[in-house]
Order: sequence, then C-alpha cells, then structure tokens
Amino acid sequence: MVRQGRRVAVWSVALLAAGAATTVLVLWVTMRDLPLAEVLPPLPEPAIAVQLATGETLTAQGAYRAPYIALDEMPPHLGQAVLAIEDRRFYEHGGIDLRGTTRAMLRNAQAGGVVQGGSTITQQLVKILYLKPERTLRRKLQEAVLAGMLERQLGKDRILELYLNAVYLGSGSHGMPAAAHTYFDKDVEALSLPEAALLAASIQLPSLVNPVSDLEAARDRAGLVLALMAEQGHIDDATRDQALAELATLAPEPPPTRAGSYFADWVLDEMKTIKGPSSGGLSATATLDPELQAKAERIVRNVMAEQGAAAGATQAALVVMTPDGRVRAMVGGLDYKSSQFNRVTDAKRQPGSTFKLFVYLTALALGADPDTRISDGPIAIGDWKPENFDRRSHGTVTLREAFASSYNLATVRLAQTIGIEQIIEIARCFGIEAPLQATPSLALGTSEVTLLDMTEAFAGVARGRAPVRATGIEALRLTESGDALSVVRVGEDEQTSLSRTQEPMLDLLRAVVEEGTGRAAAIKGLDIL
Repeated sequence: MVRQGRRVAVWSVALLAAGAATTVLVLWVTMRDLPLAEVLPPLPEPAIAVQLATGETLTAQGAYRAPYIALDEMPPHLGQAVLAIEDRRFYEHGGIDLRGTTRAMLRNAQAGGVVQGGSTITQQLVKILYLKPERTLRRKLQEAVLAGMLERQLGKDRILELYLNAVYLGSGSHGMPAAAHTYFDKDVEALSLPEAALLAASIQLPSLVNPVSDLEAARDRAGLVLALMAEQGHIDDATRDQALAELATLAPEPPPTRAGSYFADWVLDEMKTIKGPSSGGLSATATLDPELQAKAERIVRNVMAEQGAAAGATQAALVVMTPDGRVRAMVGGLDYKSSQFNRVTDAKRQPGSTFKLFVYLTALALGADPDTRISDGPIAIGDWKPENFDRRSHGTVTLREAFASSYNLATVRLAQTIGIEQIIEIARCFGIEAPLQATPSLALGTSEVTLLDMTEAFAGVARGRAPVRATGIEALRLTESGDALSVVRVGEDEQTSLSRTQEPMLDLLRAVVEEGTGRAAAIKGLDIL
C-alpha cells in the first residue's frame, strides 16, 4: 500500500510537470509571432506638479523618467555593473536561466540573505512592460513565454537598453538616466564606475537601499557589485580597488536647489489641500517670477552678510506679492538645503510696529483722519509704562506724525481710546488668523503673526479690499486630461471694501517713507503706493 501511494504521488508530480510543460508549449506556439511593443510603459502621473509660466518644472511629487538614452551612449561599466549583480549569464541564456536561478539560490543560502536575484534581466523587463505583480503559477508561465518571445524579437542589446531606461531605482526615478540626475546631478553618460555600481546596487530594493534612503547599505551592496565585476572579468583587481576607495567617500549630489524651493513646498501644500483625497494628478502653473526670485535671494544674502551679525540675526525671510495675492518671490530662509523651515509662512514672530497698521486703520474706520490730533505724552496702564524709541514724548501730534515717526505713546493712547477688541476685529478682517492677546501692548505688535499674514494685510490696503489671500497658483489643471480647474480665490462678496479708509491709510504709509522712520526705503521718482 505504501509503494502504491508513492507511485501515485510520483505520477501526480509527473503529470503536473507535464501539464506545465504542455501549457508553456501551447502558449509559445500560439503567441510566438505576436508583436511585442518596445515602448516603455507610461509612468504613473506625478500626483502633483508645479511649473513656471515658461513650462519649466519647478517641482513634482511622483514618478520621474529622463529622456531615453541608447545603450551605446551609456558607459560600458554601467551595463556591466547591472549584469554582474542581476544577470551574469545574460548573453548566454534564452530569457530563462535555470542554472543562474540555482546558483543564486545557493549563493543566497550561503550568505544568509538575498545577495543575488534569480530572475533574468529579460524576465524583469517583462514584468515592467507587461505583467502585474502577482505571485501565481499562471503569471510565472506568462513571464516565461514572454521572456522567450522578447529574446526572439528584440535581441539582447535592445532588451538591456530598454531595461536600463525603465528599471525603478528609488526616489521616484525610473531608469538609469533619471537616477543619474536624481542622485548625482549628471547625465548618465558621465557616471563613474563607483556611481554605476551604486545605482546597480539599488535595483533589488530600490525604495530601501539607494544613495538617499540608506547610503551605507547602498555602499555595502555596491562593494559586492564591484567584487562580482572583478570576479566575472569586467574589471581588473586594481580598477576594483580604486573604485572601492572612491566608493567609501562617494555621496549623492542631487541637483542644486532650484530658485523658489520654499515657494515650491508652499505651493505643493496648497495643491494638496485642493486635491484632497482624489487619486487624480494635478498640475499647476506657478505665480513665481524667476528674476524677482533671484533678486530676492540676493537681497536676503547681502543684508544678512552686511547686517546680520550686528543685529544678532541668523535667519531672514522675504516675500513679494501683488495686491491681489499672487506671490512672485518667496525666500523662507538663508539656505533651503540646510533648513526647509519656511520663515515666511510658518515662523510666528512679534511684528512690532508693523502691527500699528491695524490700530490706525481702526481709528480711520471710526471717523478719524490723518490730521486728527492725539497726545504723545507719557501713559501708564497698571504697571506697564510704554516708551518711545527715543525715550522722549512729543506733545500733541497728528495721526500722520505719530504713524510716520512710529510714536509708541500716541499709538497706545489711540488704541485705548478706540478699544483693543475693535483693533482685533479689524485685524481679522484683513486675514490675521493667529491668536491675538487683547492686552494694551497688542498695539505695539506683541502678539506673534507670520510674515505672510502681515503681507496679505498690507496688500489689502494697496488693493482697497480685504482680506487678500496669498496664492502661488496662477492656473490649475488635471494632469491626465489637461482640463483646467478654477482656482478658488477670495470673492469680492467675501471682502470688505476700503473705499473710505484706503486713501487716508495710504497717506499715512507714504508719510513713513517720505518723512518718517522709513526714509531709507524711499525710491526716488517712484510713487510706491
């Protein structure tokens, strides 16, 4: 009975093997003349992309593929590195390498982990071009048949070329040309031997082992690539040793920060809010002006170099906005690479005298005018006794004089007269969202706000309507269809008209640069407001 059971088991295995072989044969006969596409599959659309008006991509989140590069334009050591670690018998097998699969299994068992793959380059390309990632017998049979067909119709060099232009290498990069730019900011033709080994090392686990996510793990595996290349005769021992020495200090050198990276991050956040849970991609045309952005960055660098140390400042920020809220330049800090914290949008600081805008706007809204007179004499509110910058009082002055010269005593007295709650209400009308403490010192800007909020408020004065909401999006469209979407902006029905207060407030602001504390900011021959 035992022998009979064994015979049944053996016959069952034999029948299964014969059935699988028959299935492969039938598939091969029926599909062998089927034309196979050589075109790489479309990439997943970037979830979000931001472009300048010129069409240049400022930033994108999602898949990236560089222009297609022919095999003979790539350095020979790149293909050799890939074949050494992924498919050493590539030019010997017919698409399926049983010997190589067995050898890989043994090598992995000896190493106690996966150090060498079992699928051939052809099989991997089949997965990229045609098949879904399923672990079923049917898919394995399809893979085997398609691999043979690909070998028959395309030939080895074309298969390798397609593979090198398509394989995923982490950080959104599909293909060696894209990875060369992503990790080393160079064309694939310029890759050195250790750089090629580092990219080849990323193929097996691209999302975990690549020069950005885990440089040490990538270096370790790249060392294995170089050892295999020497073992297989692609390079000599001296070349291997030199490459290993260079590999020890090799680090990724991604593209230099594009102008407006703080801006790009801010726009991406804005687009994510618009996108919501939708799975479709969005593409935006940005409001950024590259020339203004470059000037803004130079200004921040120069000011910090000349005045930063004396002022005890280590960072600075700048934003340029049109009166309708379109941001033309944004500098969120001195060095985006070292700190991505955006000091325009996220840093809350005491605005100081710039907050006096709301005190005087409130007074104008309640019927005062620039020539209204108020005392700049000493004032005490409980234990608090504010002082002017020059530690003097200036008697009775007009609102224009008090605002132009930034007199604290007159401003605090004005705030007490019109009411702190009224000032907070006006600030809210101009888009200030940060918590505002209803204390007497609020008039001197002691509650923290962002630079962007304050810029929106001044833009509202210039436009004559408030609030103005900053945006970095000029136009928005769906990535797949190209259909335009409406960019939601603050409608006029949601805004407060400044028809009665705009001109007198502009009068006060002019006085600051013409005769007050802001004379250094005056531009001759130009009426800024």
